[in-house]
Amino acid sequence: MAEDHPDTVDIELYESFSPTPSESPRLNEISTYPTSPGSLNSPARQPLLASPQRRKSKAYEDSPTHGVGTTSLNTLRRYSFGAADEVDSRSELEHDRTSRSAFAHLLPSAFNAPANSNDGRGIGFTSLSFDSELPIPIAASGLNVRRVALRWTLRQRAAEIVAFLKSPIFARACKCAVAYLLASLVVFNGHISSIFGVGDGKHLAATASVYFHAARTVGSMIEANIYAEVALFYSSCLAGFSMLVSRLFLGMDMINIGHSIVLIVFCAGGLGSIAYMKQRMNRPTFSTACSLASVSFSTILIREGSIQRGSFSLSRMVQVSAVVNGGIIIATCVCLLLFPVTAISELKTGINKTLTDYGQLLDVLTADFTENAPSSAADYEKPLKAVQESQRSLDTTLHEAKFEHYLWGTVAEHAILKRLTKSIEDILPNIGALRSSQVLKLQLMEIGPGYRKNSCLELFNVFTHLFGDRMVNAASLLRDTLNSMKFHGADRHSRIHLPANLKVDLLAARDEFAKARLSVLREIYAMDLFTSPVQHRHAEIGAYLEEIVAICGQFTYGLLTVADCLSDTIRIIEEYDAYNRLPSWEWIQFWKPASVETDFDLTSRPSGATFPRSFSRLFTDEGIQFVDSFVKDPLRLRIWRQLYAFRSIDVLYGIKVGLGAMLFTLPAYIQKTRPLFSYYRMEWGLVSFVIVMNVSIGGTLTAAFFRILGTCLGTLFAYIAWQIAPGNAIALPLIGFCIALGCFHIILTGKPNTVFGRFILLTFNLTALYSFSISRDDFDNDDDDEDEGGLTPVVGDIAWHRLVAVTLGVIWGVLVTLYIWPNSARAELKRKLGTLWMRMGLLWNSDPLRGFSLEGNSVRRHTKQNRGLNEESQLLKMLINISPLLSQASKEFRLKGPFPTTEYKNIIRSTQEILDSFHMMNDILSRNRGAAVQELQIISYTNQERRELNNRVFLLFYLISSSLRLGLPLPQHLPNSEHAREVMISKVNEYRYRQIQQQTAGSEDEFVLIYSYVLSTTAINGALLEIIGKLQHIYGVINDDTLII
Repeated sequence: MAEDHPDTVDIELYESFSPTPSESPRLNEISTYPTSPGSLNSPARQPLLASPQRRKSKAYEDSPTHGVGTTSLNTLRRYSFGAADEVDSRSELEHDRTSRSAFAHLLPSAFNAPANSNDGRGIGFTSLSFDSELPIPIAASGLNVRRVALRWTLRQRAAEIVAFLKSPIFARACKCAVAYLLASLVVFNGHISSIFGVGDGKHLAATASVYFHAARTVGSMIEANIYAEVALFYSSCLAGFSMLVSRLFLGMDMINIGHSIVLIVFCAGGLGSIAYMKQRMNRPTFSTACSLASVSFSTILIREGSIQRGSFSLSRMVQVSAVVNGGIIIATCVCLLLFPVTAISELKTGINKTLTDYGQLLDVLTADFTENAPSSAADYEKPLKAVQESQRSLDTTLHEAKFEHYLWGTVAEHAILKRLTKSIEDILPNIGALRSSQVLKLQLMEIGPGYRKNSCLELFNVFTHLFGDRMVNAASLLRDTLNSMKFHGADRHSRIHLPANLKVDLLAARDEFAKARLSVLREIYAMDLFTSPVQHRHAEIGAYLEEIVAICGQFTYGLLTVADCLSDTIRIIEEYDAYNRLPSWEWIQFWKPASVETDFDLTSRPSGATFPRSFSRLFTDEGIQFVDSFVKDPLRLRIWRQLYAFRSIDVLYGIKVGLGAMLFTLPAYIQKTRPLFSYYRMEWGLVSFVIVMNVSIGGTLTAAFFRILGTCLGTLFAYIAWQIAPGNAIALPLIGFCIALGCFHIILTGKPNTVFGRFILLTFNLTALYSFSISRDDFDNDDDDEDEGGLTPVVGDIAWHRLVAVTLGVIWGVLVTLYIWPNSARAELKRKLGTLWMRMGLLWNSDPLRGFSLEGNSVRRHTKQNRGLNEESQLLKMLINISPLLSQASKEFRLKGPFPTTEYKNIIRSTQEILDSFHMMNDILSRNRGAAVQELQIISYTNQERRELNNRVFLLFYLISSSLRLGLPLPQHLPNSEHAREVMISKVNEYRYRQIQQQTAGSEDEFVLIYSYVLSTTAINGALLEIIGKLQHIYGVINDDTLII
């Protein structure tokens, strides 16, 4: 027992809180480990066991009912010993054991960890210290564990609910629900409803408040209002011209021809153009406006009846526009008056967060590099992921802030903030270059035989001994500088208060660091290791030692580059502080030339790269500019190229949507099928078809699933609400408010899908709010609402009609997507990714260092000859557009099994690393426009080796692009650029040795370009090998049985 073994814990006493061996097989092996000095059997803990009453009092203080949510393991063991002392009946103990099954899974893993068995007198705690916190409060008696566990679970759930109610996302959902409640009063309040006349389409006000929800920023709401008015005007024009054409041909007794023109021109052309512009703009606010335009036009096209009759009536069209505008105005007022959020404030908050994350990344990377011990992936991945999310939000909020600046007359301030945001975003690729240097260093030290590892490690230790402290101090200085660049406050008028002489101190520290860096590099290169050519030593070790020093120099140069970026950012901040903050609305005077950059072009797209016309087959939809060759192409080929626009995916998508909408609407214009079409209210089927259609098959299938599921839930909620409070003008809005809370939470968080919450609310509007309208006799005499109950609406029939209409529209959308110019997300992902790799290979094969020439005593870079790397930002945008296809591809059905999403995520991540290397090289090239003449000599001296290295890298790009686009397996062993890289480094070392022999050695900065090129190529090659490994995992390795004819 415990008295005989004071240094162990008695197993019998612990069993009162542990599963029996039969319940947990891992307890069959029980061993005794000495307890820690803080255990209960130690002398320091014995006084706590003196009195049961004292134990009970202490248990009460630590119990959940006394406000303590956690208890230490010491408290747990104290309670368990007290429980064992009070147990007199074995049956009670057995009862306690059987009641622990529901509670045992809540215990930490240390209690169930396997242990080595000995005499069975104690149990070992292998992974939990005695002072660790246990998230389970234990009752003093230790018997009613189930009740305590339930109490703790309820307490935790209550705490989670309270935290959720206090969260910003719940506040935003409440804001949206309030706007929805007010918009629904257009239907439920008789006085408000009478303002909009008589009609059963007033639920569109609530629909508009769902599309243009009130949780937006002020700038986003301004943009949404602009797009909404443009969309409504366009839909009104379509409806008006459709009526005119129908009326004109009715007068000529050719109404069928008029209907045909309406279906082809206005239905197919109008809805197709809306779909095309939605895909072309690719903005959430514009997409919602397009959906609203589709709803408005479909109501007139099918439901209203004027076009079918050949009459011209503006009353219904004006009423629909007024109701929709009423809902938008309500949502806008709630957005602006109820806890308004400005995009400018969000932008400044995002900038502050980004700067903080930058500082964390610098600390982690520098510490890892100098300590030669990599930290956990989470130490780097977590702040990196936070930075990437912050940058995505920065782009969005910057765009939204533009509209606020136009409103407040501070367009010039927006131009400066745009440059400031761009300058801050440019810091991240330079930090990524530091990460690449760190990864390359670890790779060089982890591969090869032991003597090579030791040589590299010893050389690196010399560098860190000479320069490690300065690197850490430099990272700390950069972090402090980043913190000094933050906005003070988060309101619209907050400013950045830079410390005095911040820029001067930063530049002084930067110059001192640069001088010390050069001194250390000279000292290292003066060692005997580098005073003889590589071929006189062990060639393999010499190349790696040369690369180790290059990596050290590259990392320290990266810190200098970050300092230069911060200096440029400080200059923009100083310009921002000096900006005249007097409001000016000169941008309204459009007839005058703009004095500042307005950036109000909503449809502009950046121009792409320029390639020879012979490459046109590789690039189909990326806005590429092609240069005609001297050889004149045949006429047919030139015509085929001129029709390029009609092969664009966006254009084909618009044509497909228009054609499908025309065929779906056709029964509404056939006399025999129109009654049935109207009976099921198929205008909502047309709306569902237009909304659910997506460019890719995976996107359409995803939207179709959530559309049908949301419709089912919406009709169910509406039916239940009507059964609870049929026709009640007070209870129904409140029920709708509660439903809206949950739906807007889904919309704002995007979990599981943004459109899911929207579809639930839209269907609730179509059923519950529509039923209330017809129950109050709020419909035109021409409307055929008697088939759904009239003044006594049959909600079940209404819900069924909406479900049938929406389901048919969704099914039709899926069929059109699958069989009319199908565009598989999987195929599109492979095509675009393969095209991206081919472009990257062509750009790198053009040789980043070829655009230099000697002019006088300096080297000049010709950017026109080296335009390739200047297009790396365009390549990055291509990769950003590829990423959404990955989520859509996983939703497409295929017989081969699930889509390899994980492998493709890793492939896209490796592609991103290659683009980071492109950016690093381009940034270094742009900062070396005034380089020394000796750099040109080094470039010329290594021209042949670079060409060989570039060709090998391009061959790898070509192989992976061909394998992905053709779906073919790769060989087991592929050409590698490792040998060419080592030859390149040997050539550089040979040049250095020749300099030493001729006593013409210059500054170490003269080797920055060539070393940057070598390290960038090494990083690119490593990422390519990772991509090759993933492709071999997906497609397999080619063998004799692969291509059997």
